[in-house]
Amino acid sequence: MKKYTGLDRLIIRNNEVLNIIFNIKSSGRDNPASNLKDNEMSNSDKKLTTNLMRVNHAGEVSAQGLYIGHALLAKTLAQKEMLLEMASEEKDHLDWCEQRIIELKGSTSVFNPIWFVGSVFIGMASGLTNDKNALGFIEETEKQVAKHLESNIDKIPDEDKRTYSILEKMKSDEERHGNSANKSGAKEVPIQLKKIMEITANIMKFASYRL
Repeated sequence: MKKYTGLDRLIIRNNEVLNIIFNIKSSGRDNPASNLKDNEMSNSDKKLTTNLMRVNHAGEVSAQGLYIGHALLAKTLAQKEMLLEMASEEKDHLDWCEQRIIELKGSTSVFNPIWFVGSVFIGMASGLTNDKNALGFIEETEKQVAKHLESNIDKIPDEDKRTYSILEKMKSDEERHGNSANKSGAKEVPIQLKKIMEITANIMKFASYRL
């Protein structure tokens, strides 16, 4: 049996990381807005919706990073597979948000690489001790995301049925992911951490809304 050196193990681990990062595929679900008419909107309404969707797109970039970070340090194969399945559905959200931004002739956030890399490390850090802590972090994240999406749904123009349908489906998925984490044994995160998560998310929202 071959004995691996420290360098060998590092190379193997790096390959695992790259394989996970670059092989997350969308689940292939249809865009919820695919059969809906794109109604006329004023320039101000288009700008508002574009900015909101840029924030949501940045959030999905972060979600990819978080789930990848969690999966990298998952203690069991079942946990890893569940996280990667969730990441695949989050990739759907990422694609839907980007498609809507393109339709509105907008652009995604210039800060996305920062959100992604930072989220990978946050995901890894939350799962260092055990899977229950990682699941607790996921559950709380999804609760906050669902709450954010609900606020976005209230802000978009009434005639923008395409964006509405996308956000409704995303919210439903986020709630389901949070419930799955809870049923899998999530440990509730401390109130102080919840506050930090909210502050961090607000910084991302503020920056992504503008650039």
